[in-house]
Amino acid sequence: MNKQSGYLSIESKNIFSILKKWLYTEQDIVFRELISNASDAIEKLVTLQEKGEAVKESSAARIVVTLDTEANCIIISDNGIGMTEAEVDQYINQIAFSGAADFINQHSQEQTDSIIGHFGVGFYSAFMLADHVAIETKSYQENASAVRWDCKSDMSYEMKPGTRTQHGTDVILYMNDPNPYMSKPETVYNIIKKYFMFLQTEVYFEAPEFDKVFVNDTNPIWKQPDSAIVPEEMNNFYKEFYNDIADPLFWIKFESIDIGISGIIFFRNTKNGTEELDGSFKIYNRGVYVGENIKELVPKFVNLQSGIIDCKNLPLVVSRSTIREDEQKDDMASLIYECLSQEVTIALNSFFEKNRKQYETFWPHLNAFVKYGIMQDKIFASVMTRKVIFEDIYGRYRTIQEYIDDETNADKGIVYYASEAIEQSHYIEIFKRCKLNALLFDHVIDQPFLRRQEVVHSNIQFVRIDSNIESLFQGSLNGDDAAKVELLTQKIHHGLGERLGKMELKITNLAEDSITTLIVNDEKSRRMADMMEMYGLIKGTDHSIKEMQSKRTLLVNLNNDIVRFILKSEDKSQADLIINQLFDLALMSQGTLNLNDVESFILRSETMIHKLIRSC
Repeated sequence: MNKQSGYLSIESKNIFSILKKWLYTEQDIVFRELISNASDAIEKLVTLQEKGEAVKESSAARIVVTLDTEANCIIISDNGIGMTEAEVDQYINQIAFSGAADFINQHSQEQTDSIIGHFGVGFYSAFMLADHVAIETKSYQENASAVRWDCKSDMSYEMKPGTRTQHGTDVILYMNDPNPYMSKPETVYNIIKKYFMFLQTEVYFEAPEFDKVFVNDTNPIWKQPDSAIVPEEMNNFYKEFYNDIADPLFWIKFESIDIGISGIIFFRNTKNGTEELDGSFKIYNRGVYVGENIKELVPKFVNLQSGIIDCKNLPLVVSRSTIREDEQKDDMASLIYECLSQEVTIALNSFFEKNRKQYETFWPHLNAFVKYGIMQDKIFASVMTRKVIFEDIYGRYRTIQEYIDDETNADKGIVYYASEAIEQSHYIEIFKRCKLNALLFDHVIDQPFLRRQEVVHSNIQFVRIDSNIESLFQGSLNGDDAAKVELLTQKIHHGLGERLGKMELKITNLAEDSITTLIVNDEKSRRMADMMEMYGLIKGTDHSIKEMQSKRTLLVNLNNDIVRFILKSEDKSQADLIINQLFDLALMSQGTLNLNDVESFILRSETMIHKLIRSC
């Protein structure tokens, strides 16, 4: 061939479109672009071999990345299709003339699934690292001559006969001096592993202390048939890949041939809800890393878990760093988004139906995930709303419908719940003594979720265990109780004075004689007060203001021995002492005893103990 020199020509229509949409910002992507091009060159050769247009060979396809510290250069070498002199002139000397796109046009659209690059620009990212870039290439075609191409950063190039003897291409980057990559081979190795961990073509790394190290996993465990997967090996893969010390709870493999997507979702061990940060979804395009947690692809609720997605037809921007935003609603990104939502929905629904016991075991980890998913995703909500389970006060798991149908539920139109198992433990114990049941809505997500449930179950009331519950205990008054109620009312007002505030007083006979007093909240006004606290309009510790916002009732049980003693007592100071003590205990059962009253409660308790000792 004759020696040729000149300046690179530019297809203005391509470069104009590229410059408008894209600009490389990280030097690491040089390795991604050049190794992707090498993978494409190998896939092109495989395609021709399968069509009988190229000779099949016994040698394995491979890509080798070499750090030559003596020559201060990086070499990306492949044994793919190679290029002729004419092809170098067409695909390299003309910026943005895509060799991949041209190849696909010539050899049918079917090759779209295996060719990574479509833009014809990535090669020039090499000039981010080097002022001088060279290509040594030889085409697979019979009797083809090797070609050497050298180009400087001023866009001046030279083409001449090359020295390569086997088909394939070497891209040589003569590094700017000094360059951190040359002194840190471990950094380059990690970059290659990050972007090409699951590439189907073997990638090797050669550098000081790296003797042709095999970088990637061409047959990762998450792509293997279920019958070939050993759970322990999958757990180990997850822990290493995501740097997690705990095994995943379980995983879901998925594949859609129609839209060209495969992957795996790992359901994380959240340490029973103590660790519920977002998970990590790694996105790959034909085995090449694109990004993490891309919101257009992964539903918000699914992103609470971790997973891997490998797509064949992502609508990428030219830099391949993220997807394009100008796609229509029915585009590939939307299809992938819906696919993930459907896969998770189907899997969890099947889990609930076929293995309820295991589902309940995992529920502390799935709790927030399922409820958040229902509030975020219509597909998920349509199936999983009735698969949400709550622990009841007896330690059993129930769906809302199962709770309603249970014989321990006194009122089929009301779901009683506790929002704080410790603070409301007194009421929980009362429910147990009365053989009643309630559900635990004690997760931070339960209050917004409850509001959604009230929309879904419009015929059901949700009432907290300390609200509107007096009817549960079958309170009633007899004909001769009126005088008792009047006298007891006077004694309570005398004993409490202003402490009763705006709290209503209700005296009745309760069937459960162990109950002395209860403070009962009005559910509607209590929720309003809680909402004001949540938005910072009132402080949670300012009980007096909160009491003004909520309607509360002091329920006193005439059918209780202590209350009867107060009623019969002629000692006013003794009655006042007992009444205040009972009132404080009722406040404490709700966690609303004012700090100013704590000292009085302690002193009063000591006084009562002294009296008890003296009477012995």
